[in-house]
Amino acid sequence: MAPKNIAISHISAGFTAVLVGYTSSIVIVIQAAIQAGANSAQISSSLLALGLVMGVTSIGFSWRYRTPILTAWSTPGAAMLIGIVGDFSLNQVIGAYLVSAALITISGMIKPITRGLSAIPVALSAAMLAAILLPFCVKAFVPLAKEPAVFCLLFVSFMVAKQWLPRYSMAILLIIAIGYVFQTDVLTAAVQAQLKLTIASPVWITPEFTLLAILNISVPLFIITMLSQHLPGIAMLKSYGYQTQGSALLFGTGMSNVLLAPFGVFSVNLAAISAAICMDNNVDDDPSQRFRATIWAGVFYIFAGLWASSVVALFMALPSAVSNMLAGLALMSTLLLCLQNAFSAISYRESALLTFVCTLSGISFLGIGAAVWGLLLGLTHIGMHKNKPNTVIRSAKTNSKY
Repeated sequence: MAPKNIAISHISAGFTAVLVGYTSSIVIVIQAAIQAGANSAQISSSLLALGLVMGVTSIGFSWRYRTPILTAWSTPGAAMLIGIVGDFSLNQVIGAYLVSAALITISGMIKPITRGLSAIPVALSAAMLAAILLPFCVKAFVPLAKEPAVFCLLFVSFMVAKQWLPRYSMAILLIIAIGYVFQTDVLTAAVQAQLKLTIASPVWITPEFTLLAILNISVPLFIITMLSQHLPGIAMLKSYGYQTQGSALLFGTGMSNVLLAPFGVFSVNLAAISAAICMDNNVDDDPSQRFRATIWAGVFYIFAGLWASSVVALFMALPSAVSNMLAGLALMSTLLLCLQNAFSAISYRESALLTFVCTLSGISFLGIGAAVWGLLLGLTHIGMHKNKPNTVIRSAKTNSKY
């Protein structure tokens, strides 16, 4: 990028997106690797490969389509893996990752699959997104009870910045948050004790293919990644008015996973939660220029991968109150947008409500997470009432009498 195209708002949004992605789920990713039997070198290799593939795909897709396309690891997928990979050897788990990646690649080559995903009403995908975002936003206010000083400092700073410098509100909040952490010596102590500026090394793990591993790991991981990650990612882009290249994105992320699965990559897909940070109006008044924020995020991804062990120590050293507030406040406007899209269409309100509540419940049944079940319930409700277009409207009118 030419110097004239470098903006602080782009850099801060990209950094915040990586910060949110790492702090919210890196522990889950590490736990999944441990449960799979990986040692410290293999975990470092996994984080290296994840950082590189997320960085390269985010930069490549964003530059190619001039759209803020951000990729990320599958947090729901990692959470699911914790409970099932322990029954298989590490080589079998890697083989299952390869099969799941191959299924995603094939999906990108078969257009009816992507058309089917795109045909799902925006109201349902927005409701699912809102339910995923809500817990992150709620956590922003938890520090008020136990750490009121931290809460008041960050919240007041954020509100003042939103009022007077909305474009740079997250940059200001980041500076104040990091300054606070340094001032209290919480971060510097961790840096001195744990950070080592050594580049992580890749470790090859030979895949082994077994039917049980494919059935119990590959298939659930594929379904969860498609419905809980790629679909919300596409929905997020649509919510902000961007055109999507579903097939190309699926094929590109799928092939990337195939190539780097032997180094520990379990799933890299379209981001939704962290991607929203790079699509907000505060990033740039011109929507066509917001792709530069995801390019910067890709750069930070690559650095995070190269110094994987150092990055883990850095992010884990941040007090939970600070990381929770950074994530929650950054995502507040996106939550509002999702709620508006979910419940603006009267004919889909009940279906969207089912999707929202079920996804928010966090249930897991038959190895499938709440987001998938919520979406299925919403689609089922629409299917049952597709020949009764006025049912919801009559019900709303009837209830209004009470």
